Amino acid sequence: MSTAQSERSGTAAPMSEGPRSLTRMLALLELVAQSNRRMTLSELSSALDCPKSSLLVLLRPLADRGYLMREKNGYFLGPRILQFAQTLLANHPFESVLRSVMGDLVSQTGETVVFAIRDGDHVVYSSVLESPQPVRYVVRTDVKRPLYCSASGLVMLAHDTPEQLDEYFRRTELKPLTPNSVTDEKELRRIISEIRQTGHACTAGTAHVDAAGFGLPVYRAGGVLAGVLVIGAPLERAARNRDLCLRAGRASAEQLSVALGHVPDPQDTARR
Repeated sequence: MSTAQSERSGTAAPMSEGPRSLTRMLALLELVAQSNRRMTLSELSSALDCPKSSLLVLLRPLADRGYLMREKNGYFLGPRILQFAQTLLANHPFESVLRSVMGDLVSQTGETVVFAIRDGDHVVYSSVLESPQPVRYVVRTDVKRPLYCSASGLVMLAHDTPEQLDEYFRRTELKPLTPNSVTDEKELRRIISEIRQTGHACTAGTAHVDAAGFGLPVYRAGGVLAGVLVIGAPLERAARNRDLCLRAGRASAEQLSVALGHVPDPQDTARR
């Protein structure tokens, strides 16, 4: 395997020092990290709108130090940057990042924010930050709820395989928690299919008669579902601020996913 150090064709023009060079380097690393294949110098130059000579000035030291590797004229992430990422995750526990992101989301939406994880056929709220408003959604961290009646649970079911979903419905008695709970299997399957298309779940009065929920998936490395970020609000405010909650919630869920090592699919981001 050869590295970028061996690529000496052409004359590398000196890069300007300062923020421009740093910005290009960060954009370069993000581009390579998001690619599912090796990228050539020409592809990198075109994608970053950067001359090849200037790009080589960045590529060579990154390859020399093991942050990037080069094989058959293609660049990809090297072992050094993977070690760097692991060190960051080890020294900056997810819980501190989670609470920070949740706090920002409460400030943006004015609503209660919850992080939910799966426990078998139930949802467990592992972290809760309540809205500062007098009338707000309130929930304890030790509450368990069935998957089929909550925004977070429906997101989790949307990530099951068809076989897992069939088995879930075979063993689950669909009892209503409120008059608005959806307990028809066919309708639940339609809702789950819609969540797979939109990337989010919205519920109104299905788990608590006076509350609505917006659920956004949070992924770990490899696209594995880590949990669901939920915004809970009184019905009227949820309807009025739906777009804000979904937009801010999606951005926050993506932040948490990146913190867990997930690389977002640029095509998914563009579609939404």
